[in-house]
Amino acid sequence: MKLKIALISLFFSSMFFIWGLGSGLYKWFPFFYLLEVKKFVLLDNETELNQKISIDNIHIQNHLNSINESSVLLKRNILYQKILKSNEKVIISKKKYKENSDILTTKIYNNEVNAILTYSLKSKNCLNIYIQGHGGNPFNYLYHNQLLKFFINEGCDVLSMSMTGLGLNEGEFSYPSKHGIINLDIEMARNHKNYAFFFDDKNPDLDPLTIFLKPHYDIIKSLSSRYDNISMIGISGGGWYTVWLSALISEIDFSISYAGSLPIEYRKYDGVSGDWEQQNSQIYNFVSYWELYKLMTIDDNKKQNRKSILIYNDKDDCCFYNPYAEDFKFKIDSVNWKNLDIIIDKNDTHTMNVNLIKKLYKINYLKN
Repeated sequence: MKLKIALISLFFSSMFFIWGLGSGLYKWFPFFYLLEVKKFVLLDNETELNQKISIDNIHIQNHLNSINESSVLLKRNILYQKILKSNEKVIISKKKYKENSDILTTKIYNNEVNAILTYSLKSKNCLNIYIQGHGGNPFNYLYHNQLLKFFINEGCDVLSMSMTGLGLNEGEFSYPSKHGIINLDIEMARNHKNYAFFFDDKNPDLDPLTIFLKPHYDIIKSLSSRYDNISMIGISGGGWYTVWLSALISEIDFSISYAGSLPIEYRKYDGVSGDWEQQNSQIYNFVSYWELYKLMTIDDNKKQNRKSILIYNDKDDCCFYNPYAEDFKFKIDSVNWKNLDIIIDKNDTHTMNVNLIKKLYKINYLKN
C-alpha cells in the first residue's frame, strides 16, 4: 500500500514538474495568467523606478553595431512573408458613417476589421493615421478627438483605428489553428493572448501577428496612393502598431509612437512587459525592436529619409516609464541614428500630451 501511494505521488509530482516546465518554456496554460498575478505581488511603481537596471549592454551594443540599412531592409522583405502573405484577395469596402466620414472595412479569415476615415473640407492631400491602444475606441478619448480636430483643420484626412478585438473591432473572432478553427467570444477576443494558437496550414510561415497587423496594413495600403503625405500616431498598444506598421509601410513619412514599446531586453521589469503581441510572438527571435525602430526611418531605397519619434511619460501609471525609458533614450542617442528621436515627457498618466504632439507635427510634418 505504501509503495502504491509512493508511486502515485511520484507520478503526480512528475506531471506537475513537466507542466510547470511547459508553462515556463512553452507558455502553456496558465502562463499568461501567472504573469497577470505577478503584477499584483511585485513592488509598486515608486519602488520599481529606483531599481537598478541590469541588462547586457555589451550584447545590445554589438547588436546595434550590426544594424544597417541593408540588413534591416532584408528583414523587412522577409517580414512581408511572415506577416502579410495571404492567398485571400484583399477587399476594402466603404460605407457612409457621418456627413464627413466613411467606415472602411476589410476581412481576415472572415472577421471584419474596421476603420473610420474622416475627411477635411480643405484637404491638402495628406493623411494622418491614428491607432488607439487597449482602451478600445479612439472616439472615446479626448486627446484623439482634439487631435482629430487639429489634423482636419490643418487640411489632413484622419484614419482612426482600433486594435484587433477592441473598440471599432469589438466582436467575436475565429481563426485557424493546428487544432482546427478556434472561436473566440467577445470577451475572449479582447484578450490578445488568445490569438497565440494561430496557424494557417496554407501559409505555415505566417506568424500570429498576422491577425493583428495585416488588416490594418491592407486598409492603409489601399489609401496610400491617394495621398502625397502620410503620417501615423498611436498610443500604448496603438503605439506598438505604429512601430510595426511604420516599419512595414514605407509610404508613412512621419510617425509617433506614444508609450508604445521598449526593446525585449527591458521586458523583465514590471511595467515594461506589455501584452502578448508585444513580447511573446516567436517573430521576436527573428527581428528585434531595435531593428523595427531603424526600419521606421528607412524607405525602400536604403535612404533614411522618414522621421520617427518615440515618446514616453517619465512617471507613466501604466508602462514604459523611467528609468527604463531614460536608459533606452541614452542608448539610441549614443548611436545617433538619423531621423529617430526619443522624447521623455513629464507626465504621470498614460495619456498623450496634445500640445506636444501639435508642436512636433508643425515642426516635422506640417511645416510645408
